[in-house]
Amino acid sequence: DGSNITRVLDAWPQDVYLSRALGAIGMPGSVPNHRESLLVNAATGAVGSLAGQIAKLKGCKVVGSTGSDEKVTVSSLEEALKNASPEGYDCYFENSSLVKHRSRLLSICSSDYVYLSFLGPYPHLQMIFKQLKMEGFLVGRWEHKNEESLQRMLTWVQEGKLNCKEHVTVGFENMPAAFMGMLQGENIRKAIVKV
Repeated sequence: DGSNITRVLDAWPQDVYLSRALGAIGMPGSVPNHRESLLVNAATGAVGSLAGQIAKLKGCKVVGSTGSDEKVTVSSLEEALKNASPEGYDCYFENSSLVKHRSRLLSICSSDYVYLSFLGPYPHLQMIFKQLKMEGFLVGRWEHKNEESLQRMLTWVQEGKLNCKEHVTVGFENMPAAFMGMLQGENIRKAIVKV
């Protein structure tokens, strides 16, 4: 009946692509506090790229990682992450062992994580030894703030503070290939199927 859907903002500007409602202006999330360091996994994906940009807008030090050589190449991921933030990370957006003692694993929120979770390994020992706090969340947790959050995201897009690239696949018949491509990291940022 449409009672539990998030509506597009009533005053949607003509100069902003409506597809942004599926990405940058459609999925508000939690960000770390000012001056904290944040490590974002899958930083070129739809959620990771926004998490990193929002954290930077909030005054955080942000380091991103990605999963394919086409997106970035380093000889040692561990060494690159240590060099980027020698003191460690206050928050980690998804999955890492390079975090400070008593830091927070900010979120494991991506559906990609659910689809790929059978691959393991799980960071339980790191969580115990470093006394970490981990909290999962669903976007609906902040449903009461939707209008405010969506308006803030829209303003950042209009001001050019959020870079909202989309990977568009044309044709309903190409949806399975687009979905598999997203899971395999073939897209950069938000994957959209235009029908």
